[in-house]
This record gives sequence, C-alpha cells and structure tokens, in this order.
Amino acid sequence: MEETNVDAGQDQNPANGFSDYWQSIVLVGAIFSIISFALSLFFGYRQINAEPSGAIFSPMMFSGVVICLITCVAGAIAVWHYTKEVSPFIKLGQGALVGFLTGAVIVLVSVVLNEVWTFIDPEYTDKLVEAAIANVEAMDMPSSTRDDMIDTMAESVRSSQSLTQQLFWGIPVTGLLNLISGMIGAKIFGKKEDESF
Repeated sequence: MEETNVDAGQDQNPANGFSDYWQSIVLVGAIFSIISFALSLFFGYRQINAEPSGAIFSPMMFSGVVICLITCVAGAIAVWHYTKEVSPFIKLGQGALVGFLTGAVIVLVSVVLNEVWTFIDPEYTDKLVEAAIANVEAMDMPSSTRDDMIDTMAESVRSSQSLTQQLFWGIPVTGLLNLISGMIGAKIFGKKEDESF
C-alpha cells in the first residue's frame, strides 16, 4: 500500500534526469530536420529547373520563410512528446532547454544531410548559384546594380551551403526560436506540480 503512495508522489513531483529529455529532443529534432531538408531540396530543385522570371521572390527565398516557420514549432512538439511519454510535469525552464536543444539537433542533422547530399549531387550548389544568377539577369534594372546583386546573391547562396555558416547561424537562430516555442509548449502541455511546504 505504501508503494502506491510513493508511486503517486513520484507522478506529482518527478525527479527526472536530463537524460529523460533526450528521447523527445532527438526524435522530434530528427523528424523536423528531415522535413526541413526535404523542403530545402524541393525548393532548391524547383529554383534550378524554373525558367528565370526576374521576380524578386524566388522559390529559394520562399523556402527560407517556410522552413523557418515549420521548424520553429519543433520545440513545442518536443515538449508535447515529453509530457506524453515521460512526465506530464515540466517547468518553463525545462521547456526552454528542450526547445533549444531540439533546435540544435535540427541544425546538426540537417548539416549532416546536406553534407551527404553533396556526395549525391556535387553540382547542386553550383546549379543553384547559376539559377539565382539567371533570375537576377532577367530582372529589369541597370547593369551596375544587376552586377552587384549577382555578386551578392552568388556569395549568399554559396555561404548558406557552407558547413560553418550553417552551424554558426543555424544553431543560435533555430535554437532561440525553439527555445521560445518550448516555453510556450511547457505552458500549454505541462501540468503544474503541486506546491508543498
């Protein structure tokens, strides 16, 4: 009979270790990194295979917004998974930690997938740069402005595909967005622990 009371007390005030979070962090982070990687490839090849329209908003520019919006909810979903699978009790700070680490996992797995893709299609980045340049060349603007824009876009596409840029910008930005969504997830999905004196 006492074991039942002890178990009930553990459900209300769990002493979950840090390792209990990793299942949710890695699972949700891996799922969202695969989704973001697939969307990135979809929009990238769409840009490569599209006729240059001269439009300012290209499929690659649109993909950045879509991927950011999709991946920023991963922290809340990781918290939801944690509250369903491990413990319904999670504090705001724990939700923030789960969210940030989920964002970091998204970036790390995406970087690995991008590096693997460079072995599958080594010309992907060059084709993407050529498509971006062709799109800028189709724009109706003075040639000096066009040349400056081409140089800027080519550098931007190449740097966004580099390993260090993906890690340097990806982890803080994706991590912070998911930190916020993890805190929101803790408020929405987590139960409050009973305060005892």
